[in-house]
Amino acid sequence: ALAEIWRATAIMLVILVAGMGLIPKEYYEATEVFGASPWKRFLRITLPLLRPSLQTALILRVILAFEIFAVAQALGGTLFPVLMGSVYEYQFDLLNSGAAAAVALIILVISIGFTLLILRALRVPKGATI
Repeated sequence: ALAEIWRATAIMLVILVAGMGLIPKEYYEATEVFGASPWKRFLRITLPLLRPSLQTALILRVILAFEIFAVAQALGGTLFPVLMGSVYEYQFDLLNSGAAAAVALIILVISIGFTLLILRALRVPKGATI
């Protein structure tokens, strides 16, 4: 788990820091003039303007979570059963391509479901730009 966190956190931070860099400083200066607290600035400016970056980072995180197979194989082999490991086992150990394809399709449906959930939860208004 630690190796997976190490692998995925860096790319998420790069995406979020890039999103932070796109937020104009004038917004923060204006809220300081109006006396907004740091928490209000985060809730009213940073978080809404980071939604596109958050969407991208979270969707990528979901995809990377299902790609943990390589990390699990390298660190523990079959001691750490993961969903993608089942696809590998069906295809190469049991020589059952149909079952491997079915499990891969289930993983695809789960990934699409999480992606749609993230897109709905962090909906960005049409035409919204920074």
